[in-house]
Amino acid sequence: MSKSYSALALSILLLGGVALSGCETTQTASSTATVAAVRNLEEVTIIKSPNDDRQYGALMLPNGLQVVLVSDPSLENSAASLAVGVGSAHNPKDQLGLAHYLEHMLFLGTEKYPEPDGFMKYTQANGGMTNAFTAYDKTNYMFQINAGKFDDALDRFSDYFKKPTFDPHFSDKERNAVNNEWSLQKAQDPWNLFVLQGFTASPNNPSSKFNIGNLDTLKDKPGSVLNDEMKKFYDAYYSSNIMKLTLVGKQSLPELKALAQKHFSSIPNKNIPFPEVVVPGLTKAELGKSIHYKPIKELKSLYVDFPVKSNKTEWRLKPNEFVHNLLTSEEPGTLGEQLRVQGLVKSLTAYFDSEAYGPDGFLRVQADLTDAGVQKQDEIIAAIFAYVELIKKKGLDENYYRELQAMRSKDFANAPKPDPLQQAVGLSMSQFDLPVENLMNSEYIYERYDAKTIKKVLAQLDEKSARVWYINPDEKAETPVPFFDGKYAIRDISAAEFKRWDSLEKNFTFNLPPLNDLFTDKQAPIVENTYLKPHQVVSQPGVEAYLAHPEFYREDKGQLSLQINVDFGKSSPRQAVLSSLLNEVFNKQNLTLIDRAGRASLGVELKTTVTNSQGIFISGYTTKHELLLTQLVKNFAELPITDQWFSEAKDSQEKNLLNAKKNHVFRQLFGDLGRVTVKNGYSIDEQLAALQSITKADLIAYQDAVKKNALLRLFAVGNYSEAQVKQFAQTAAQMLPGTRLPENRAVNAYIIPAMGKITESSGDVELADSAVLQAWFGGKKSDDEQAQLAVLNALFGNAFFMQLRTHEQLGYVVTSFEYPVDDVPGFAMLVQSSNTDLPGIKTRMDKFRKDYLATLKATDEQEVEQAKQALIANVLEKPTDFYAEASRYTNEFWQGKYAFDARDRYLASLKKVTKADLVRIYESLLLNDKSGKALLQLRGTNFKTKPFAPAK
Repeated sequence: MSKSYSALALSILLLGGVALSGCETTQTASSTATVAAVRNLEEVTIIKSPNDDRQYGALMLPNGLQVVLVSDPSLENSAASLAVGVGSAHNPKDQLGLAHYLEHMLFLGTEKYPEPDGFMKYTQANGGMTNAFTAYDKTNYMFQINAGKFDDALDRFSDYFKKPTFDPHFSDKERNAVNNEWSLQKAQDPWNLFVLQGFTASPNNPSSKFNIGNLDTLKDKPGSVLNDEMKKFYDAYYSSNIMKLTLVGKQSLPELKALAQKHFSSIPNKNIPFPEVVVPGLTKAELGKSIHYKPIKELKSLYVDFPVKSNKTEWRLKPNEFVHNLLTSEEPGTLGEQLRVQGLVKSLTAYFDSEAYGPDGFLRVQADLTDAGVQKQDEIIAAIFAYVELIKKKGLDENYYRELQAMRSKDFANAPKPDPLQQAVGLSMSQFDLPVENLMNSEYIYERYDAKTIKKVLAQLDEKSARVWYINPDEKAETPVPFFDGKYAIRDISAAEFKRWDSLEKNFTFNLPPLNDLFTDKQAPIVENTYLKPHQVVSQPGVEAYLAHPEFYREDKGQLSLQINVDFGKSSPRQAVLSSLLNEVFNKQNLTLIDRAGRASLGVELKTTVTNSQGIFISGYTTKHELLLTQLVKNFAELPITDQWFSEAKDSQEKNLLNAKKNHVFRQLFGDLGRVTVKNGYSIDEQLAALQSITKADLIAYQDAVKKNALLRLFAVGNYSEAQVKQFAQTAAQMLPGTRLPENRAVNAYIIPAMGKITESSGDVELADSAVLQAWFGGKKSDDEQAQLAVLNALFGNAFFMQLRTHEQLGYVVTSFEYPVDDVPGFAMLVQSSNTDLPGIKTRMDKFRKDYLATLKATDEQEVEQAKQALIANVLEKPTDFYAEASRYTNEFWQGKYAFDARDRYLASLKKVTKADLVRIYESLLLNDKSGKALLQLRGTNFKTKPFAPAK
């Protein structure tokens, strides 16, 4: 299957490896074949959804660079992504992490634009951003910017692939940046497990080598000078014929084509062969292994990996998706459902990564274990093997395929338009594996049922080849994960274990899932879009409901949000924990329904909302929404709290709280900022203490209190009539009747540091790095000052990042952001560092803050206007799809701000911002001891003997 690059995956992929020998390359003239390719590619029609009004085109530049063009006149921002067919798999053995280091160094100036980080400054000042990531066999560079600046931005961007300076002055600085990025991840379990997946593979496969890089691997060595090796790598691999480019913008296709030709035709074509990884990752020597990992966080998991060969060329037939669909079903009698019923797992899922090592990969079945499951891991392994055998014997039913085919066909007909930057990145990566005409529809194509290809996949799911991962704190694992903080052990699976599993398999009886009764190929009639702003349709004791229709995306999609509003969910740490436990049990009760809905492209999410009130969220095609809402409210009203569900919920809650204390330090500080600015925000320790004494009887009593007099708040956006929403509200109110009036709804209350006062929070963390977050708040609500701070940050943020991160290497995480609290203006600065103590971090932040006033005063009025206009363009941009449009009023609804005018007020205030306003608010808020302040600090283990920074 071709790989799907999700937003999350794009943000974390930094795979690694040994060097593959580069080829001698020479510059050659375009051939007749290339010219023919140019003509033919432009004649290709890219197949798109009928729901997609964007225009698509493609061309091959004379230098062999393939380009995809996407035109959407409604966009205010344009985006570009260039992917190079080389990544960490191609690192030279003497400079591990070199591909990642090169990615960092590339953006530090070109001959034409020598300013380091100048491109970041340019994009941020024009309402955009830029970033890059290094994956296993690809490297991707991307940016987004106000459409009017696209031409100039492409000139700057493309120059990095023609004449980068690779200024040696920044070599050590970027080595430190790479090192800080590694330091950020080395104590995170997902990264430890990810790299262990490679380290336990064949030593001849690139994934077995360290990939991110750090100060020890990236340095001058005898016979290997770092910057020389980097330039050699760039010269060998950065060739236009192994690059793919995507441009997404409001410009017409001819205009986008002209931009591509103008800026990218002169990238050198070295005519290099595509550097494909061909060495297998899992050979016979690596099969039948037991891998034991002692996690850093509180994790209790079991993985069973079945090695499989890459079958990405069979993407039209979807054999992996067919198997995955059966394996992960939560219907009664299936693998996951039965193991949950028996109290052995909390959840069970699976996924294919058939190209994890290049030519091969694995199918992973992944179980989150209960304490009982930890004691019966042999039974769980045997159950997985037994269910796989059932699929082999009875799962080859063409009806399953036809159902998938019909579902995805409907999804394609209603496919939303992607975010411009995400689309640019996705298309540039997909171009390596897919025909141009199928870039937009490949994931929806189920060409035909082919039992042979499915059997070929199933035949590889051999239990004797399996690699079993045991992950829990009691594992006997003492070997350090190379370059990371986890510990592991690896051994052969014994014949006795295989025999025991074979014996246990006979104890299980499973059912394959039925066809999905929530799927329908019928479209609901499209209603008139009467209410473009939320309109109250019900207001009576116990229930209120609002309805809004889309202005732009009138299609059969909807988003229903129901809050069972209570005013006591945050009244104490104990109540806060009880609300989370109740939500956990509610999710357990409905896991089968949630899974069934998801397979029919219906979203169901159950989570606590503001005020710690239970929320029910339903999205997707509207035909089944009344059925789902009715079932979910009924289930909540009749929710049984069993001993098993309570015990599992309490265990999960404890682990979640403990693990939150091991999150990235900067993420913990974000949580602390939220806690100190929301009334009745409780610390992790307060919640853990409250959790210990809670009993099942306590949770039942809390559940009864929620049901006793709840106020139901319903917010419907999309293809619903007023009569339907009234019916939704009345049906829900009949099952959960209450007498509270809508005007007595509970909403979040906020705490804003008093003028002239400092709110402080400090603590120690079990991670190496330390971090400081400073925030400043005004004394009253002000739309104008919120807008001023947004424009200020567009200028301040890049300068702050560039000075403290790029030039001084104070830390990898250096950021600033506006942070209004209940419409009171606020501004924050945050730095996480692996090399500087807390007083040092704060001192440097304070110096920059004071020095920046002169920079701000010297800033050209035109630059301020440019930043302001870019933000205005972002606000005015048409939403890219229904869900983006549907989210416009969500926050105002939850806060009971029923004027629904926040966007209009913000836009009006933005238009008034001047440079004088920025100087005034900078002096009055960030340089004035009379403003309200927050100082939040977390001290890492590298600095445990160092003091916290003083408030002054």
